[in-house]
Amino acid sequence: MAIFKLRYLLIFILLALLVVVGVILMGFFTKKKEATEIIDSYIVEKGYENHIQEKEILYDWKQGTYYAKVIFEDEPENYYEIYLENNSNNVYVIGYNDQKGEEITNKKEGKYIDN
Repeated sequence: MAIFKLRYLLIFILLALLVVVGVILMGFFTKKKEATEIIDSYIVEKGYENHIQEKEILYDWKQGTYYAKVIFEDEPENYYEIYLENNSNNVYVIGYNDQKGEEITNKKEGKYIDN
């Protein structure tokens, strides 16, 4: 009789763990979807959608947020990271020169950076 109770307890714990893991994964999926929608609307608003060579949505573990890594066709030597400001729909863009390995601070070197 005790073996049956232990078996049911084990099944209940496994099911509870499965539900908890599912909720956590769903939270990550939802945050990624929301971040992607905000970043995509920013790209469309700026008129950049036809200039993108490559776009990838990544997760920044240090900041706890999703961001887009974008390479534009007319600047293949640069890549841009498009971030969301904390708890808002505001977007900021940081550019990097892939060959030099440094941040772009001059609009002449990277026209897609924020001022």
